[in-house]
Amino acid sequence: MTQFSLPSPKRAKATTFGLVIAVGLVAGLGACSRVPEIENQLTKDLRAQPYPHLLPLAIAVPAQTPPDAAAAPVQEDLDARARRLKARAAALRKRTP
Repeated sequence: MTQFSLPSPKRAKATTFGLVIAVGLVAGLGACSRVPEIENQLTKDLRAQPYPHLLPLAIAVPAQTPPDAAAAPVQEDLDARARRLKARAAALRKRTP
């Protein structure tokens, strides 16, 4: 009967580290490739255009309602519902012998 033994923790850690490094290298090399299908879709007049100006983030992203202000009406509705349910429960308790 052949016995199977687990690798030592140091060896398992080294194997995992090596696998992570190998996957990272393969992904990195794949990211360096040029994609001609995308590059060839630009016409000459598009390539001649200057790079667009960047906008400040405050201008590019519209202002949003702060979460506290948006939550206030919802919280009021929930509080009113809780009060109604508590009143209903109290009324049912009074009716039940």
